[in-house]
Amino acid sequence: MKVRRKKRGWKRVQREIRYWFASVALRGLPQCVRFIPFAWTFSFIGGIGGKLAWRFAGKYKKKMLDNLTFTFHNSLTDEEKGRIAQESFINMLRGFMETFYCVPFYGKKFDPWVALEGRENLEQALALGKGAIGVSAHLGTFTLIGAKLNACGFHLTWMMGGQPHPRLAQVWRQMGERVGTSFIMSDSLFTFHREILRVLRKGEIMGFICDENQKQGGVVVEFLGRAMALPVGPAAYHLKTGAPILPLFIVRQGDRGHKVIIDPPLKVRLSGDEERDVFTIVEQIARVMESYIKRYPGQWSWISKRRIRTRTRRKTFLEGEASTLS
Repeated sequence: MKVRRKKRGWKRVQREIRYWFASVALRGLPQCVRFIPFAWTFSFIGGIGGKLAWRFAGKYKKKMLDNLTFTFHNSLTDEEKGRIAQESFINMLRGFMETFYCVPFYGKKFDPWVALEGRENLEQALALGKGAIGVSAHLGTFTLIGAKLNACGFHLTWMMGGQPHPRLAQVWRQMGERVGTSFIMSDSLFTFHREILRVLRKGEIMGFICDENQKQGGVVVEFLGRAMALPVGPAAYHLKTGAPILPLFIVRQGDRGHKVIIDPPLKVRLSGDEERDVFTIVEQIARVMESYIKRYPGQWSWISKRRIRTRTRRKTFLEGEASTLS
């Protein structure tokens, strides 16, 4: 496995300067939006701003169209794929801005726009006293899930990984804490493992975003028409603690509304073979995510690498599949 070398000298200085400015900008956005009416921003993105951004999307447009073709093949026309890609792109812009408006205004403005469906499923799961494992995807404005649950008396902690710089990770953590959401960083194996177990033992919700290919580790399953190595965290902690796994998604309703949907816990039949059980659980999570993505294709982020590679030693039970991804 190729190890990425740390940048040194002037390149390292440039990197630090770049991420310092990025972190300052992210911290400043929630303050700036206080003076810009949300209706103006939302209308601009849904109108001329979104159309201009889509026109100059370039490589992102190509990636999205390629991924839609890979998933739906000829079941959709080129016009339908273009419409879904543009809708997804504009919804990504809306979600990005909604995240920053949420920080200062959630309790006053956003909470009435966000409905909660399936609260009884979460209450029944937490009543077992083992906490709950929430599994979700980059569907809708998923950053609002924790704020809505916090407003309803529940506490969600997200597993955060893949941040390019600690400064950005710290900014996202601080923003989440302002709306009642916590984050656990995947920077130290033993630290985050202990913190996840602490969340579950406290009887709270531990959330995982499960729709990204893992460059290291993961279990190879079929997802949206291709083999991908999806994260094993939900499966591993379910087997270790017995905490129920709840699908947890948010979908856009009309122009400004949202609905957080909590499905009943996954019913998992365990075989006693840990490798097979992990594969079974991850595959079951993949099927649930697929069902939501195909139901709301214009609300999922279709921007990803068209050719996926990974390194994993975990066994896959896909017929005819090795650990090499296409």
